Amino acid sequence: MEQLASPNICQVTARILNLIASDLQTSSTKAYLASLRQSVNKDVHLATGVFPVIFSNIPIEYLGQSGELTDGERSIILALQLFALHQQGTDQNVNVQSDSKKKTALDNIGASLSSLRVADDSQAIDRRFNAMITATSFNELGNHLRHLIKLLKSKTDTKVNYAQLAQDLFWFQKGQKSSIRLKWSRSYYRYYSNDKGDESDER
Repeated sequence: MEQLASPNICQVTARILNLIASDLQTSSTKAYLASLRQSVNKDVHLATGVFPVIFSNIPIEYLGQSGELTDGERSIILALQLFALHQQGTDQNVNVQSDSKKKTALDNIGASLSSLRVADDSQAIDRRFNAMITATSFNELGNHLRHLIKLLKSKTDTKVNYAQLAQDLFWFQKGQKSSIRLKWSRSYYRYYSNDKGDESDER
């Protein structure tokens, strides 16, 4: 009997996001998002409020056996924390739903952040973006992402594909820093023409 392929980090994160954001108005969802926000910049071992939904939905191959988070756990948790920061104060789901049949313009964080180049001083935003993509450690990258997501939230209504972000964060930790930087930069600096309906409608 043929074995089914294990879900990747993107698919796992998408499933968790669907569970969390299925109804943003429930008290349980609001409490969970609050727990995620409170866990930012803190020892994640103390963030017990976020564990049930996360660890019950992560396949065994991504779960750690030690006192440290695995690369998969770390990637998923950071993506969910960023989603919670972005979602705060709005009833509209800020996550882009992944669709394998249709590739959207907002297929990675670089594409989403590019909307800030229109809404704000492009040189200042470019400096922030360049500081982020040259981050050498996961913690440094996370700090830059948190600042940029807060800017995105305050200045635009652009959504983010948080499931894909988790996948990119995973590969960043697996020695693929250069390819992730290149992918994000291509999307960030890419020219979107207003006469291209699908692309401009995603903004």
